[in-house]
Amino acid sequence: MKLAGNTILITGGSEGIGFAMARRLLPHNTVIVCGRSQEKLRRAKVELPGLVTEVCDVTDEHERRELVARVVDRHPELNILINNAGAKTPTNLLTGEGVAAGLAYDTALNFTAPAALCGALLPHMMSRPRAAIVNMTTGLVYLPKAEQAFYSAAKAALHSYSQSLRWALQGAPLSVHEVLLTLVDTNFHQGKLPTNIPAISADEAARVSLEGLQQDKPQIHVGKAALARWMALLAPQRGMAIVNQGHPGVGT
Repeated sequence: MKLAGNTILITGGSEGIGFAMARRLLPHNTVIVCGRSQEKLRRAKVELPGLVTEVCDVTDEHERRELVARVVDRHPELNILINNAGAKTPTNLLTGEGVAAGLAYDTALNFTAPAALCGALLPHMMSRPRAAIVNMTTGLVYLPKAEQAFYSAAKAALHSYSQSLRWALQGAPLSVHEVLLTLVDTNFHQGKLPTNIPAISADEAARVSLEGLQQDKPQIHVGKAALARWMALLAPQRGMAIVNQGHPGVGT
């Protein structure tokens, strides 16, 4: 993939990994970032004046449709979508704490919204040269974390959807890529970064992701996400114990 001369939409691009990707892409591309917070988008544009910003809650079907219509109308050269927006709801599957919220919101943000954006933009993207869809997931698609059950499940659904979409688009002028992230030090963790697995910076995650895209890799495993895949195959119980350290199951 040539990462120059493109028009790129990044969801959740006002901070974290999305913003780090925007920073690296901006000098040679038109970069549009969307997010729910007007203030975060304002701060992002102050730091990177060349950004195009769009306020949108991608979990809201009406706002999502309006975003697609605006971006296609104002930027008909759009040829890359990076579905980066994501969040998690801490849950306790035994007590029910966070379960309702996680089931609704985590599924909407981490699976329904990106899949819907792919579908809505597909006709336009099929008409563009060098078009690509990039879905950001996680090593937790292989070894889910119990206290992030619905986040893990939603990303696993997006992982599966990405594979299906790639298969369906064989021979089409549109490529589908998936970036499977390791633990990254961002506000995603709300100040509660796990200590049993080393974290990388948002900029390092962006660098590795973009290098993988330049190499046209269909799946890009960042950091220990590759290890999660192999542990899920060869030592799944050990892998689950590592990911869920400090949160043993009943009777363990």
